[in-house]
Amino acid sequence: MTKRVLLARGASLPSSTGLGRAHYSVEDALQNEKVPGWSRLDTIEHNNIRFPLSRLMTRWRFHPAKVSASVKNPGADLLHITDQEQAHLVPTYRNIPTVVTVHDMFHLEPRKVKSGETEVQVGENTPGLIRRMDLKRMRKGLQRADLLICISEMTLRDVNRSFPGKPTFLVRPQIDLEYWSPERNPKPREIISEFVDDSECLLITVGSNEPRKRIDYAKQAISSLPLEVNREIRLLNIGSEVKLSNDQLIAAFQHAEAILFPSFSEGFGYPPAEAMAAGCRVIAADFPAQNEFIPSACLLEPTNLEEWTAEIADVHSKWRERRGLPKSPDQNMIGHVSSILGPEKYGKALSNAYEEALEIMEERR
Repeated sequence: MTKRVLLARGASLPSSTGLGRAHYSVEDALQNEKVPGWSRLDTIEHNNIRFPLSRLMTRWRFHPAKVSASVKNPGADLLHITDQEQAHLVPTYRNIPTVVTVHDMFHLEPRKVKSGETEVQVGENTPGLIRRMDLKRMRKGLQRADLLICISEMTLRDVNRSFPGKPTFLVRPQIDLEYWSPERNPKPREIISEFVDDSECLLITVGSNEPRKRIDYAKQAISSLPLEVNREIRLLNIGSEVKLSNDQLIAAFQHAEAILFPSFSEGFGYPPAEAMAAGCRVIAADFPAQNEFIPSACLLEPTNLEEWTAEIADVHSKWRERRGLPKSPDQNMIGHVSSILGPEKYGKALSNAYEEALEIMEERR
């Protein structure tokens, strides 16, 4: 008999955000029978709230109360909170197992990441009073959960170190292969013409301006190229400098010559995975957790500027060799991401995590 999952999160973040995309991935898998033996019962969420005091009251009081009441639904077999920022929603008293997906531990466990002479702060060492109170609630919620789902081996290690003895399970995210596919969902380059000219070699970065993302390092590598190469490259910094619609983002991934991903620290690293699904070349820093799924040939020493410059020069050279002809999707990249981050593998892993949570609850009764 199919068992039913009650999903919970905070504000209804759109799929254009990392946590929103991760939530919809779980929802899609459950709704479309991709998780063997399990389906979605309902999703508990709230609208984005404008006023800070109302937002805080909803987060700390009203929404947790709603989740606690919902787990009494006789049709629910398991509660899944889809990101650790909402771990405070784990009810104190419940009759069904509760799992929380942990994407990273950067905010709960701030750290400095070093490579060569470069050191980057990840997470905030001195958050304000409200945020400190919030983090305390999150930590207690993670401690109450029956099982923590981790999206990468790096996150798994971090969680095991912070919560020794807490049951954990590795479930890498799924990538929507059809959504990014240049064959099944092609988008014309013309829809990003306001950002890039047809005569330019398009490179992209995707991410915020957080220091750990190192967008400036990508710019530095390009500025180190000879002038005749540099002037033919257009670097489009998505998220940090320009905002794109969903279709424009797909087009950027499908038509870019490469994505540059010099990040020092990620819970997983969606952009390079999605770029691979779009048949785009990846140039990334050799750091956890991206080196768990990105082919080794695509990984560079994080602070070796000469390596980065040479790799970008190679991208430019191949672009020039085509003499204006459209780029062919890299089928090797598409096949690679399909084999390790496809929906079937994801669904089976999620099902196994849910079953383990059920067993843990039964053992405690």
